[in-house]
Amino acid sequence: MASIEVTSTTLATQRVRLQPRPSKYSSSYYYYYDLLELVFRNTEAEYGKVILETIPSPLSQSRGLNSLNSGLIDITWAGTNLEREQHFTPIRIPLIGGLLGMRVPVIKKARLAEFRGISTAAQLKKLTACQGSQWPDSDILEANGYKVERIIMFDLMYSMLNHDRCDYFPRGLNEVFAELEGPDRQGLMAYEGILLRYSLPMYFFVSKDNRQLEKRLAQGLEAMVESGELHQFISHHSVTRSMFPLSRYHQSQIFDLINPILPASTPFERPELWIKL
Repeated sequence: MASIEVTSTTLATQRVRLQPRPSKYSSSYYYYYDLLELVFRNTEAEYGKVILETIPSPLSQSRGLNSLNSGLIDITWAGTNLEREQHFTPIRIPLIGGLLGMRVPVIKKARLAEFRGISTAAQLKKLTACQGSQWPDSDILEANGYKVERIIMFDLMYSMLNHDRCDYFPRGLNEVFAELEGPDRQGLMAYEGILLRYSLPMYFFVSKDNRQLEKRLAQGLEAMVESGELHQFISHHSVTRSMFPLSRYHQSQIFDLINPILPASTPFERPELWIKL
């Protein structure tokens, strides 16, 4: 998207292009879309009005990021890694307080007793996790010795779990409960007795050339952090509120994983950005 010159006398309406939902059952999309609307609304007085538009067809995570530099879309959101931060500009404020890296396994209800019998990471590593083929999570899991079935399409992951093509599907605490309300998921459940924990902040990304949009997003999100509005948004949005209170996970077994692809620029020195379990 070409930069729009802002003057003291006129604020042009900007059209910002996004990709559509990757699946009609991908409820987490609305969280990021609504957050973007709020950021743009909060910065409207200084930067002007924004109209969000979606392109006709969904994109894979990798193609969505590459489409920033080709100009097909203007903003996307994704878990970060070293390669992505080299090629695209991240707004380094974790959009859900870092909770994307708290993963609860979705399992078939019929296998509950089996998972209740797991007490070590070594036992879980004998099973196979469904994950996105282009997600950083797949690289993190494999680097830590977990078996992964990499799948391109989001809808197929739940289908493959239902058909025993994998044993569990690790989902972020912010995603899982809304997703399980979808059709054909009545036989599935989030098994809260086990959590996988690794550092994986979710950021908004823009192209390296779009300095105006980078500045606006950073300014808007920083203001929300300072006022507490971002944490309020996380805890009250319809997609994410069901993961609270986090005290419900204090009795869960937590298996910690190392993220070898995490950039050194990750702002861990700012405790106000992170929500701790």
